[in-house]
Amino acid sequence: MHVSWRWWIRAGAVLAMLAAAPAVSPVDAAAPRVTHGVASGDVTSDSAVVWARASGPGTMHVAYDTHPLFLNPRRAAPAAVSSSTDFTAAVLLQGLRPDTRYYYQVWFEDEDRTGLPVLGSFETAPAPAASRPVGFVVGGDVGGQRHCRREGLGYRIFTSIRGLDPDFLIANGDFIYADGDCPAEGPDGPGGWENVPGGFPSIADARVYWTDLARVREVYLDHWRYNRADEHFQRLLQTTPVYAQWDDHEVINDFGAPWSSWNAENLDRPGFPNLVTAGRDAFLHWWPIARDPSDRDRIYRAFRWGQEMDLFIVDARSYRSRNDLPDTPENAKTLLGPEQLAWLKEGLADSQATWKVVSSDVPLSAPTGSNAAAFGRDAWANGTQDDFSAETGFERELMDLITFLDEQDVQNVVFVTTDVHFAATLRYEVDADGDGEALVFHELVSGPLNAVRGEVPEFDPTLNPTVLYSEGQLFNFSYVRIDRAADGTFHLVADVRGEDGRPRPGSRVELAPR
Repeated sequence: MHVSWRWWIRAGAVLAMLAAAPAVSPVDAAAPRVTHGVASGDVTSDSAVVWARASGPGTMHVAYDTHPLFLNPRRAAPAAVSSSTDFTAAVLLQGLRPDTRYYYQVWFEDEDRTGLPVLGSFETAPAPAASRPVGFVVGGDVGGQRHCRREGLGYRIFTSIRGLDPDFLIANGDFIYADGDCPAEGPDGPGGWENVPGGFPSIADARVYWTDLARVREVYLDHWRYNRADEHFQRLLQTTPVYAQWDDHEVINDFGAPWSSWNAENLDRPGFPNLVTAGRDAFLHWWPIARDPSDRDRIYRAFRWGQEMDLFIVDARSYRSRNDLPDTPENAKTLLGPEQLAWLKEGLADSQATWKVVSSDVPLSAPTGSNAAAFGRDAWANGTQDDFSAETGFERELMDLITFLDEQDVQNVVFVTTDVHFAATLRYEVDADGDGEALVFHELVSGPLNAVRGEVPEFDPTLNPTVLYSEGQLFNFSYVRIDRAADGTFHLVADVRGEDGRPRPGSRVELAPR
């Protein structure tokens, strides 16, 4: 009998009792409980990570099966939870079948008490040589500029995403705004949007002493607890695996992890490295990420989704030069760092997948950076302003990457990004190596999911982008499908969806492989 996962989730309360009986000791209401739902992530064709948070110290257990009634469950190795990880844990499931839906239950126990299990589900990636359609959502920018969990509504855009039943979500960054706050009065002022109050300060608040690592850590954790308490978000993560990366607001606006200080106005404010340490730790503790044993802080990684797609998750925060450093040959300015750049080049050149999707936490051609005339640009593009900002992008490194792709004839590359709070689809045709044949690639920009809604800016002309679609002033996300077309090849089809989940007029683009 086929039992759909949607039916299974709707019947979760009953099935939890049935499923738990053979695997779990009698439930004790005073035992550690799951506080923020469950989540899965970093799925491959044979593995996945399952995440949850407990109400207190104890041990996390995971049982999983290919049948929703857990007729033959397997058990993962248990994981201890403590205050050092904010009572979160991520458990790696291995030896899974490709292209298979798995059902799992998570519960916590302490020395003599067992908590109630919570159910979740995910689907593994197809085998590397298998060819099948894939659909996914790209989103970023949640809870910024006092656009927090709206009273009575919450982050309802996540329910629209869930309704599309994507294979996975790319959480492209800024899934908290640690440098913001969430008072009851929302962005519209009195009588307008009302927030569920967060009760936490901005990490940038002068009353938060950055030298107090324990206090700094608690500010970050409070932001994560708040955003992940949203019921729409929890329901999405319950059945949709995620690939997460960070951007700046997981720590503080326009930051770089290697820096000794923040920006030019805060050179003498002590404790900036504590922000990076605590912000990174909170990010890694609150997402289901498969940690690299040789570098547990590494965020950039790659995933194969069958023959049709390779996904590259990049990290533009951990290795970057200072934003206010001029982009000259002598300065060797870098956004990705030499090691990550070499990894990305090699991965793209070696990829045998039809489509290569690069999830970048900063855009290619949209000039970014708060007060860029003083602090420098925060992304690749220099922009066109007649001031200091025009010297401070990371364009030399970007052109090095594009020239490499052109020289190696790497086709069917699509960059996906958020960060800039508007939506756009850009087409590039660049003869970077001067051989007379242009390299064609695309960039899909989306967002915000739920933050201040911006206008579309003037794009940087360096890569001479063709704007296929652009739109500002709306909550939105990208919905991408790779599917077999009438010509027998797998086309990439993308559109921008509004808060209601409906396609935005004019946003659809269909790309045939070259």
